[in-house]
Amino acid sequence: MTESTFYSDRVGQGRPRVSEIITSGAWAGITVLIQQRINDGSLARAFPRYDCPDDRGRNTITGTDEEKFLHALKAHVPKLVEPPAPPHEEQDTGSDEIFFGRPSPRAHTQAPTGSPLDPDKVPDIATALDVVDFVALHVEQPSYSKPHSWCFEHTDYSFDAQQANLHFNGGLKPGQEQFQRDVDLLFARNGIAFAIGDDMCVRRLGPPEARSLVSDFRPDTGDPQLDVKLNDAMARFLSRNPLDRRDALEKLWDAFERLKTLELGGDKKKASAEQLLVRAVPGSEPFRELLETEFRTLTSTGNNFTIRHHEHGKHDLPDGSAVDYLFVRLASLISLVLRNTGRMDT
Repeated sequence: MTESTFYSDRVGQGRPRVSEIITSGAWAGITVLIQQRINDGSLARAFPRYDCPDDRGRNTITGTDEEKFLHALKAHVPKLVEPPAPPHEEQDTGSDEIFFGRPSPRAHTQAPTGSPLDPDKVPDIATALDVVDFVALHVEQPSYSKPHSWCFEHTDYSFDAQQANLHFNGGLKPGQEQFQRDVDLLFARNGIAFAIGDDMCVRRLGPPEARSLVSDFRPDTGDPQLDVKLNDAMARFLSRNPLDRRDALEKLWDAFERLKTLELGGDKKKASAEQLLVRAVPGSEPFRELLETEFRTLTSTGNNFTIRHHEHGKHDLPDGSAVDYLFVRLASLISLVLRNTGRMDT
C-alpha cells in the first residue's frame, strides 16, 4: 500500500504530517507491524529458532525466536520496560488485542503485565521510535521458505549469505524497504512527522515549510568550511533530539556570519555582504533593500537571543517552534543567496 491507497489522501483530505507525538493508535499499529515480521520470519536471521526435527545440526531456521528478540529489544531499549502501575491505579481491561507470540489472555480479563510491546501501553516518543529503529536494523526478508510437516507443521527458512552485507555497503536488505514503506504509511495516516531514512534510522521530517528546503539544500560555495557548517546544520535540524536542533540553529547562524565574507574576505565583512547581495539581486533595487533589511534583522536576532551568545541579558527562545521558525527563516535567506550567486549544487 501507498499513501494514495486511501480515498481521503487522494482527494486532499489526509492528515498533515505535523505531529511529533506517537498516539495510542499509532503505537498499536507499530506493534502489529512488528508482530507481522516475527510471524513471517523477517526477524529470524537475527533471532533464529531451530525446531526442525530433521536438522540435528541446528542449521535450519524455523522462525523467529520471539523470546530472544524480546530480551534483545529490552536490553537495547531499557525504557520500554517499566514497573507495573501501583495497585490503586485503574487498569484498562476492555481490549482483546493479540499479544506477541501467544493468543491474548486478555479477553474478558485484566490486562496482563510483562509484555514489553503491549499495544495499549504507549511509551514515550523517544522509546517508541527506538523500538522502530531496533526492528528496522534487524529486519530481513527470507530469501526462501517452504512448509515442512514432518513431526509437526512448521516452515523452514533460508537467507542468502550476500544479503547480510547489503546494509553495511549502503544498500537495504530485502524486507527493509517494505518495512520502511509500511512505517511511513502508518505515520502518514496518523499525521506523524517522522520517517525511516535511507540509513534505516528514524528521522524527523521537520515542519512542512522546511522539508523541500532541507532536502534540496546542497551548498557548493567554494568554501569547504562553510559547506560543512551548512550541511551539519541541516542534518542536526532533522534530529529527534531538541538539543541537536538548538545546536543546528547556532551552527546555521555561524554559517551566516561566514557567508557574509565570501566575496571580499573576513576583514571587509560589511562591504563583502553588500557585494554578495548585489550579485544575488542584480536587477531589483527594492528587493535588494528588502534582503539587506533581512540581513540586518537576522544578524540582530542572532546577537540578542541565546543563539550565538549566552551571556546574561540575552533573550531565551520560548520553545521548539521558535527554533524551527528562525531556522527556516534564515535557511531560506541563505538558500536564495547561494542559488542566485551560483553557489548551490542543483
